[in-house]
Amino acid sequence: MRNHLREALVAIVTAVVVGGLLPTMTRTAGQTEGSRGPQLRRGADGKPDFSGIWQAHNGANWDLLTHAARPIVAQPGVYKDVAVLAAPVVALGAIGWVPADGGVVEGDEIPYQPWAAKRKKENFDNWLDRDPEIACYLPGIPRAMYMPYKFQIMQGTNKVMVDFEFSGAERTIHLDEVAPYPADAYMGHSVAKWEGDTLVVDVSSFTSQTWLDRSGNFHSDALHVI
Repeated sequence: MRNHLREALVAIVTAVVVGGLLPTMTRTAGQTEGSRGPQLRRGADGKPDFSGIWQAHNGANWDLLTHAARPIVAQPGVYKDVAVLAAPVVALGAIGWVPADGGVVEGDEIPYQPWAAKRKKENFDNWLDRDPEIACYLPGIPRAMYMPYKFQIMQGTNKVMVDFEFSGAERTIHLDEVAPYPADAYMGHSVAKWEGDTLVVDVSSFTSQTWLDRSGNFHSDALHVI
């Protein structure tokens, strides 16, 4: 089964998610109300310093693709074409609805193989029972970066630590030479390098036990995130 999953890799382009991240602070160090434009804060090594509290402001955790507003869990209503909240969550009212949003996937389509498209639909139909987020499992990468919860970045010269509010998750991004990771992990294994002022992070060694959003989009253990 493991080899089958590797051959059936579900590829997702997630770089655009970074554009949805906003720091909670309104000004960087040294910036005043009258400053024109943001000032790039740098560390002792001259590289951009991302240290601080961050949070994504988009709907990617609900669905990577463009989506209309809909009930979290639906059942037929009075009108056959208008779904309503299903009994298990009906008391949530408006909170039980998924907000509409634009997608973050290039082309707004995930090229699932037929078997994977079938599983994605099954995941969607059984979201309340299957989503690892509901069980408070570690969310994995990239999902942890665009969940609607804060995370803190602590940046050094050879390591970047990221601590997540959700489930106490954490990841270490290695800027120095490290041995290959010996096992699979929910949060993967992150190594990085600087290309000018851009930090390029390469993440591998995943399990297949995390989802990419609340709509059942999933991946195999061959997931590779850059």
